[in-house]
Amino acid sequence: MRPKKFFAPALALTLLAAHAPIRAEEKAGCAGFKWPIERAQAALAAPDRKTIAADGALAAGPAVIVRLAPVETVPFKVAPDRAPAPNTFGAVLKFAAPSAGVYTVNLSAGAWIDAVQDGVALKPLAFSGAPDCPHIHKSLKYQLAPGETFIQISNAPEAEISIVVQVE
Repeated sequence: MRPKKFFAPALALTLLAAHAPIRAEEKAGCAGFKWPIERAQAALAAPDRKTIAADGALAAGPAVIVRLAPVETVPFKVAPDRAPAPNTFGAVLKFAAPSAGVYTVNLSAGAWIDAVQDGVALKPLAFSGAPDCPHIHKSLKYQLAPGETFIQISNAPEAEISIVVQVE
């Protein structure tokens, strides 16, 4: 009888450990984002998105599809904060922030994002992401001053990605 008592607590711990991944998955999908993403998600899924080149211009509001270039050929304004990996894609997009404020940069797929103003890479205020949420993979918040900003994309595994910049 004594061995059964010994194994009962071990069995209980094993069962609890086996269920830990299930509890972690409760935040799977779009619930994994730290803030509401429905507006960005809808923009990134819009069927009428315009396609722009890897050196194109963005406006706040509408999402666009970006044709990315091989990362080795992209003339980044500053070196990306994460070194570009070989055989990935990137872009440097112009964005004119109409006023000072918090802007959210949202991507449809996994890639690295840097925002650059006055030759300086800005640190994001916050980051959130969920790889299994439809149409949106990553969202970053930046405090931008009015004027010219460059949104750099690097380490994208595919040659196209959708992006939308929104004012908070």
